[in-house]
Amino acid sequence: MSNLRTLGLGALSLACLLGAPGGANAAVNEIDIGLNPTFQQTGATTVVSTGGFFSARAFLDSVSDFDGGTLTYPGAGSPVALTPGDDITLAFGDSAATMADLNAAYPFGTYSFHLTNSSTSATQDASLDYTETADALSTPTLTAASFNALQDLNAGSGFTFDFNSFEQNPAATESFLFLNVTDAAGDTVFSANPDVSATSIFMPGGVLAAGQTYDFDLIYDSRIVSSDGNVGTEVFFDSHTGGAFSTAAAVPEPAAWALMLLGFGGLGAVLRTSRRKAVARTA
Repeated sequence: MSNLRTLGLGALSLACLLGAPGGANAAVNEIDIGLNPTFQQTGATTVVSTGGFFSARAFLDSVSDFDGGTLTYPGAGSPVALTPGDDITLAFGDSAATMADLNAAYPFGTYSFHLTNSSTSATQDASLDYTETADALSTPTLTAASFNALQDLNAGSGFTFDFNSFEQNPAATESFLFLNVTDAAGDTVFSANPDVSATSIFMPGGVLAAGQTYDFDLIYDSRIVSSDGNVGTEVFFDSHTGGAFSTAAAVPEPAAWALMLLGFGGLGAVLRTSRRKAVARTA
């Protein structure tokens, strides 16, 4: 993706101020930062950029280790507050309408985490310098046939998502492939993590419900992973392509059809009787 100015991992500097020298008692076990482009597949062969998002996270050993902190970085908005995330993390996230705007807000340089505990006054610092790119060299895209087949899908039948091959960046130390399907409430109803060489993922029948709307999210994930021996470090570059689809309405079972026909027959008898009475009154 030529418009994506991603960040890579260069020199690592960590200063652990909690516990013994060298961070032996470090309460943070990993930090990561990511710049991630997003796309929307709106047609069989149409994939459009929808901007992207930035995230920074510090993963804690325990939720009680730290309850706040700041992230300092080269962008004009620095510093920003780190707040509790969905997991045992302190996190910050932001998004932009274009990757150019996102890259301008979060440029290359040193990103420093300062974590604090308001009860114990404990602190810990960690920082990463980003100097190289590792974004995937291909944009996730369902094949035209696969995208078209999703529309008005029979929920009771299995479905195979076919997509283009994941072209990995040589700078990545790890790469992953993900597919998530979520319902209208945002809950994940199907998730898969095959080998990055895969170009198809099978979803069994019965996972989806009839007459409902869903979204898919196909992710090409590239990472630069390192460590200073105490705290793991990771820079990730997730390319997301999403799309919407609906399942076909439920088809009545044979027994249900029989009941419906009986109902129609009864209604017909009532109408015929009503018509005969009306004719008799006018005779």
